[in-house]
Amino acid sequence: MSDFKIGDKVTIHTSQGGPQSIATVRRFLANGKGMELSDDSQWRADGKRQFHYKGGFYKGPWVDHFHAGDNDHVAKRRHIGRLHKWARELTLESPLSGPALKRILDLIDAETRAAEASADKADSDQAPE
Repeated sequence: MSDFKIGDKVTIHTSQGGPQSIATVRRFLANGKGMELSDDSQWRADGKRQFHYKGGFYKGPWVDHFHAGDNDHVAKRRHIGRLHKWARELTLESPLSGPALKRILDLIDAETRAAEASADKADSDQAPE
């Protein structure tokens, strides 16, 4: 029997990248051996490997109970993906002006400096005296 219940909020994890997406358990399939999530994916009821009705299993992503911080990880992952896509499509023919691109870079630099300063402060606060 699964330790998941219908309506449970779950996180789909990739093999290496951590939380990939958030969903809820919609229903159980095949006499409780599988489950369907709100994103229409099907999994074994234990969440360990994707579930296929014909019995084919493979290693890969898995489903776990939702944990604090999963939403932040998934959001950051998606933002990074959008930035990568935007940067790959950026060319000299792009409609953004030079000054607009400079403002974007200035904001990225400022955010990076602020994050580094915050990390440095956290490290110094935890340093033994």
